[in-house]
Parts: sequence; structure tokens; C-alpha cells
Amino acid sequence: MARHDIGDLSLTLEELKKQMNVDFADDDDYIEELGKVAISHVFHSTRRTREELAAMADGEPFPRPLRLAALQLAAHWYRLREPVASASQNVVPYTYECLVKPFIKLG
Repeated sequence: MARHDIGDLSLTLEELKKQMNVDFADDDDYIEELGKVAISHVFHSTRRTREELAAMADGEPFPRPLRLAALQLAAHWYRLREPVASASQNVVPYTYECLVKPFIKLG
């Protein structure tokens, strides 16, 4: 998969902490890194260019559903810091996939 520069597509620390219900500064650097990786992952999973996504974003640099997907993904990674969980977990229907799927370029 080709890598694209995501430039100014980013999530603010304030947005991330609000999504995560975090009100302390101890994890700020980690939270910012999760935000960068999450928005990059969402962007690349669409297989679209910045220009294509901007055209779908109603004047914003990144579509709102994709921003929300990135916030949810970063919050998920913050809560579950390991690749496996000790308790059984189920995907909540109509969350990440529902937000990202309409933007995925097919073919």
C-alpha cells in the first residue's frame, strides 16, 4: 500500500483526552502518539488521497466520520494496551467499520 503524507490531518490532545475521559497530564505524550497513529491508520485504510478525502469533507481537511473513527480507535488503544485481552470482548456494531467503510476506495 502506498504511503501518503497526512500533513495537518491531526487530532488535538484536547479532543483525544475528552474521548478517553482523561483529565490528567501523565499520559499526554502517549495519548498524542496514539492520536497520530490512529489518524494515519484511518487515512491509509481508505486507500484515498488527501485530495479525494477533502472533496468529501464539506470544506474540512478530513471527513467528520473518519475523525470520529480515529478518536474511537485511539481511545480503544489507550484502554487496551496489549494485543490480547484477558476478558472476552465483542465488537460494538456500527462503530469503526460503519464510519470508515463509506470512504474506502474499491478496486
